[in-house]
Amino acid sequence: MNTIELKSTLHQLIDQINDNAVLQAYTTLLSREATHKADFWDDLTPAQQAKIDKGLADLSAGKKKSLADVLAKYQW
Repeated sequence: MNTIELKSTLHQLIDQINDNAVLQAYTTLLSREATHKADFWDDLTPAQQAKIDKGLADLSAGKKKSLADVLAKYQW
């Protein structure tokens, strides 16, 4: 589906909703998305991005650390 088709489908679905609470929730969600600024990822340094990527890769590989181990590193 291209952008025009997606927007058309979204409009049709919204037209079928009669519950004001649901419509308000969607309005809030869409308003936030429409005014959404750049992704925080773009504000991270390459080193920070690499650490996050490594953490996600480790998690996917089943490698996990306990909360105590993580906190011990930072002496909490």
